[in-house]
Amino acid sequence: MSTKEILGLRTIVIDDHKLFANGLSSILESIGLKIVATFENGKDAMSYIRNNEIDLIFSDINMPEMNGIQLCKQLKEEKITTKVIIVSMYEDANIIKEVFTNGANAYVSKNTDKKEIITAIKNCLKEKKYVHKKLVTNKQKILENQDDFILQYKLTLREREILQLILQEKSNQEISTLLVISKRTVETHKKNTFLKLGVKNNIGLAKIAIKNKLFEI
Repeated sequence: MSTKEILGLRTIVIDDHKLFANGLSSILESIGLKIVATFENGKDAMSYIRNNEIDLIFSDINMPEMNGIQLCKQLKEEKITTKVIIVSMYEDANIIKEVFTNGANAYVSKNTDKKEIITAIKNCLKEKKYVHKKLVTNKQKILENQDDFILQYKLTLREREILQLILQEKSNQEISTLLVISKRTVETHKKNTFLKLGVKNNIGLAKIAIKNKLFEI
């Protein structure tokens, strides 16, 4: 596939940092894409996407109103097949996995260059997923350097479900019944959650969950 095949693709950019959004838009226009609109959050972008024909979406991940993962979920639910390329500062493997699980087509770093952007676009047009191998081989950052957005997606979906039930003061047996899993499985998930979040008991878990708003997932 030649670079000519990406010329004129109708594209939107979603990022709550205007300076970055404008810079990315300029780069995308320089490789031949047609920037038709920019937005500061996924919610406003969705309103536009529903009523306009778009070929590509370049989106940040941590934004107000509707973040990049929620945007992908919404597009998937509404069966909108526009290609989504996430452009993010986050290099956490769990976040990357969550993005692809919810329908994104590519994931690139905000430190990327034109060449990689073109590669990501070409893969999307070939119906192939793309993520730079460096992003999935980086070691996890230590807990102290992780913000609340990373902490939210550091946990698996099942671990988040169990976390919410713990915060509702459900016992291991009650959680087991509600989720239709064994009590031993509940205990294993709790142990993994404790390790990931660096706590030793339910009280510590509740404190970090409330502080980082993990229960709002």
